[in-house]
Amino acid sequence: MFSGRNQQTGSVSGPRTARQRVHQELTGEILATARAHLARDGAVALSLRSIARDLEMSPSALYRYFESRDALLSALIVAAYESLADEGERASAAAFARPGSDAERFMDVPRAMRAWALAHPHEWSLIFGTPVPGYQAPQDTVVPYARLAAAMVRPVLEAREAGRLRSDGLAKAVPDDLRAAVAPVTDALFPDMPAATVVLALQAWTTVIGGISLELFGHWRNTTLEPRLSSEDTIRQVATPVGLV
Repeated sequence: MFSGRNQQTGSVSGPRTARQRVHQELTGEILATARAHLARDGAVALSLRSIARDLEMSPSALYRYFESRDALLSALIVAAYESLADEGERASAAAFARPGSDAERFMDVPRAMRAWALAHPHEWSLIFGTPVPGYQAPQDTVVPYARLAAAMVRPVLEAREAGRLRSDGLAKAVPDDLRAAVAPVTDALFPDMPAATVVLALQAWTTVIGGISLELFGHWRNTTLEPRLSSEDTIRQVATPVGLV
């Protein structure tokens, strides 16, 4: 399920040569310009020629950094996932650095995800919105995606380890086909968890992502006058079935 980082967005270890520094700086400029195009025109219209023109580069020079539109799109997606995962991990660390219940700690990562989405709507759309026709996301996205998921479910794991995870309502039988369907989540995040807890955690994750997307894409207009309050209540409600108090 896990793979290595994309070399165009991962950090460079050890001392860098002048050539490496120039390459990294120009890669950053290309990605920044691509994000501006993404916000203006959308992912489908992303064009290396247009980006090269804005950077006053020849298309052939730009192709030395990204061999295709899809390669550039992949770098943007991986960078967005990693930025979001960083925010989730920071929120999780802060939650566990202060006193609070497991349910209160659980709320911090979804809050951070919502804040990141509101600050980076086009990047959220890139990773959780409509897929770009004909494009297939790289395996590199698995690592930051899993980091984010792990940060969100950490309170569940910690509560179970400490014997604080409520078991009432979680002992329901999970059909064999559903148990098999969620096996990747079980193996990656919950190797020793009851299948019912895994299913409920996956439903919580789906609810959080869906709620943020509904708000971000304007589907809550004329539905709720205070999206933040609705979001807070939703996050609080999904923590309870998982067994957090």
